[in-house]
Amino acid sequence: MNRIEITPVIKQILIACVVLFLGTYLLESRNVYDLNELLAMHFPNSPLFKPWQIITHMFMHGGIAHLAFNMFALVSMGVIIEKVMGGKRFFQLFFFSGLGAIVLHLGIQVWQVHSITGLWLPSMSDMGLKIEGEQIFSNGSVIKSNEDLHKLGGIYFQTLLGASGAIYGVVVAFAFLFPNTELMLMFIPYPIRAKYLVPGLIALDMFFGFSNFTWDPVAHFAHLGGALTGLILVYYWRKADRTHFW
Repeated sequence: MNRIEITPVIKQILIACVVLFLGTYLLESRNVYDLNELLAMHFPNSPLFKPWQIITHMFMHGGIAHLAFNMFALVSMGVIIEKVMGGKRFFQLFFFSGLGAIVLHLGIQVWQVHSITGLWLPSMSDMGLKIEGEQIFSNGSVIKSNEDLHKLGGIYFQTLLGASGAIYGVVVAFAFLFPNTELMLMFIPYPIRAKYLVPGLIALDMFFGFSNFTWDPVAHFAHLGGALTGLILVYYWRKADRTHFW
């Protein structure tokens, strides 16, 4: 069996994700501090929002399975992409796909808030809301129902974390450059060509994203934003630089 040679940029991403995961676990298990509050992404008008979260959320993960699955996908396809593109361009692909993911995710959330309140990026006070402990209360001036209050609470205090959006950009780049390569998912023990598998995964994200199931905690629109950004980047690079792409 051939050993996978981890490329330099992917190695740094792996180290960052593992160190932050272990640090978060150790601090939380000792009741010292919850790093998710500081580094995971929050809605821009949430009291918990900090500007650096736009970047740091890409390297945070909510559990060992979340971390392992993302890092497995990154190494499986990212190593080949980094060798083809070079480290600088691969980092650009990862980073900008992550930004594209958060832009689409937040754009959907802004639209959801506007559809409930009629306001664009309102603060808690703009909506007549106040926080007492872990509960949110409304004076009824803007929020008319408990259902709307629950939805707003989910948006303003939801944490978004993980490299999935950025990795979707890498996965789409892989399918674009190597469409006939056969891939396998953990739960589907049958090889499927990348040009069929990746669009299928994106179609599932679109279905679940628009279906808006209350039990589904996955940020599907972040996946779609990362995938779209990755596709735009690799298409542009391939068209503009024929010496590195075919």
